[in-house]
Amino acid sequence: MNIKQKLSFILLLLGSVVTFGQSNWNHLSIESGYGYAFPSRFYSNANKTGNFSLSQHFDIGMRYMFDNKFGVKLSYANLNFVKNNVGLVYNTISVDAVYNVGSLFDLSYITYERIGLLGHAGVGLTLAKPTSIDGSEKIGTATIGLTPQLRISDRISLYGDASYALRFKQNYGFNGVLLDANYESQTAKTLVFSAGVIFYIGENKRHVDWY
Repeated sequence: MNIKQKLSFILLLLGSVVTFGQSNWNHLSIESGYGYAFPSRFYSNANKTGNFSLSQHFDIGMRYMFDNKFGVKLSYANLNFVKNNVGLVYNTISVDAVYNVGSLFDLSYITYERIGLLGHAGVGLTLAKPTSIDGSEKIGTATIGLTPQLRISDRISLYGDASYALRFKQNYGFNGVLLDANYESQTAKTLVFSAGVIFYIGENKRHVDWY
């Protein structure tokens, strides 16, 4: 079972678990986005065989809000730093705690339930695939970010996201080359900007994001 199949199984299981609750609000959403990643380390002259900025990012996830402030999100993300057949690909599964930052100053109320702001922080597992080897290496990942929202309808919102990630015990740089002959691992850092769509799931009219 590959990483995408595992994510699909986990998302299905999470959906089955959380949908049993009864509420006047929907709590579940499916989210998907696309954007660009910027490496902020391993980007020196010795390691710069190509321009690895503006590398493609894709993510998909499921978020469940326990109430109008706190929730959890399970997601899969792909970051492709390969340019001219040289580079590195990240595949990450992560779990994030979510907090409705906009609720601190009634942002939804002030903007007539049109604009929201979520914050998230979590941990995950990344499989990094350098172009210089046949296999992948496992990397621990910690992420923090902010997600502005724009409500289009009761079922759909648009979002932007800015996330900063630390990737621990990485042995290959963004150009796919071994960083140290003695396999002294390092911590990589990436900044991702993305935009996407939120689909609200449930039998009720409104989602608790806009409570």
